[in-house]
Amino acid sequence: MGSWLTEHFANTGHNVWVLAKNFRQIHTTAKYHLIHCDISDYNEVKQKLAETNFDVVVHAGSVNDGFVENYFKLAVEVNTLGTRNLLEFFKDKKLKNFIYFSTFQVYGKYSGTINENTTATPVNDYGSTHLFAEYYVKQFFYTHKLNHTIVRLTNSYGCPKDYNSSKWYLVLNDLSKTAFEKKEIMLKSNGKAPRDFIWMGDVCRLIENLAEAEATNDIYNISGEKTYQMIEIAKFVQQAYKEKYGREIPVKVNEGDTSVYPDDLVVSAAKLKEKFAYTAEPHFVDEAKKIFSFLEQKNK
Repeated sequence: MGSWLTEHFANTGHNVWVLAKNFRQIHTTAKYHLIHCDISDYNEVKQKLAETNFDVVVHAGSVNDGFVENYFKLAVEVNTLGTRNLLEFFKDKKLKNFIYFSTFQVYGKYSGTINENTTATPVNDYGSTHLFAEYYVKQFFYTHKLNHTIVRLTNSYGCPKDYNSSKWYLVLNDLSKTAFEKKEIMLKSNGKAPRDFIWMGDVCRLIENLAEAEATNDIYNISGEKTYQMIEIAKFVQQAYKEKYGREIPVKVNEGDTSVYPDDLVVSAAKLKEKFAYTAEPHFVDEAKKIFSFLEQKNK
């Protein structure tokens, strides 16, 4: 998401600075400045950001590598305390807006209707550490009047923009990569799990709208307001492969998985749509084809 935002803002005339702990070469012609910084180290934050003034901060930095040993500790250090370090630095900088990327996982719900008034009861470290970070954002508004917007994002998708991306476990990325390398699509589940998806291009435009508008110091869901089962995403990838390479590849599911999932998940974006009307159209097939082309270039 950060790479998509970087390219979008740079290509729409903004002067963009990217803060990142690790160097990643984004596959883009967009011009931007890079700051190497570990946000979990406040002294480093102070040192690296001291020379530059910013109008808007879009904070999308977090770790979601739950498979890493001691992930819970890393999640607190980066997702929660890293956010607080940024807030501490920017608390008196008179920002127009501090836009914080939280997650719909703070709700801890995967069925029924979810809106911003739904009680947050996270069930994993990723959700909990983002909710803690939200509290810090609110705290700095109360104590220092730091203008902010909190966005709770569902599942965004789009072709990676750096060859060293660590996000190949994301659903569309994973299925497209598997299709490209193995000439088949294999789901580890029965494919019935529903998820709300929104294209990263739509997210970028919404964040630009929020950045250019007056901060409301409020929370908004960013969602597609439409759920897809994993088997549907797999079939989009299958269609993309056939359109690009002229042959059909099989889609296989885990027949031994007897899990039953609710089909009534609705993550409401009505509150955000009152500010910026948008319709989240599906781009799965186009993005899967872009991922195939991306992998072709990567493997050259």
